[in-house]
Amino acid sequence: MLRYLNQSRWLLLALGLTIGSVLGAVVANKYSRPRIQLPATLLNASATHGGTTMAVATGPIQDGVEGFFVLDFITGELTCSVLNPRTGVMGGAFRANVVSDLGVEQGKQPQYLMVTGAAEFRTQGGNIAPAQSVVYVADANTGRYVAYWLPWNRQAAQYNFAQASPMMVLGTGSARNIQVE
Repeated sequence: MLRYLNQSRWLLLALGLTIGSVLGAVVANKYSRPRIQLPATLLNASATHGGTTMAVATGPIQDGVEGFFVLDFITGELTCSVLNPRTGVMGGAFRANVVSDLGVEQGKQPQYLMVTGAAEFRTQGGNIAPAQSVVYVADANTGRYVAYWLPWNRQAAQYNFAQASPMMVLGTGSARNIQVE
């Protein structure tokens, strides 16, 4: 039999590879198990797009409900429409005007930027709580920005009641320390 193995190098190579693979699988299975089990990470994404006269973005509102934010550059009106997942109808309308909140000067042409971010505010209970999204609007000319939150009525959403409310200013600031003309 040894003569047969010596004469057939291919058979010897195949036998060695098979034994090596089996031993490698056994050792890998026994010793390479992860010692720390990390939780699965779910990805959440929002979308933002802007043109010359309008910007749109999406952001989470509550438990799988998403808001659709629209900023009209001409009027400065920021609106958020919320789709009711039970009825398939827009069941929320929230509004703000960024012109006054950003201090845009009369006659100046602002260049707006808009994005949304996820937020989980701590509340003291009650039906009205901040939505799980913050919308940020900036004027690229001045560097000033404003952040808004939506007062979301969880009970009204649960019973399919439409909601309408002004957006609330969460904070303002400036990303630029010098005046640009």
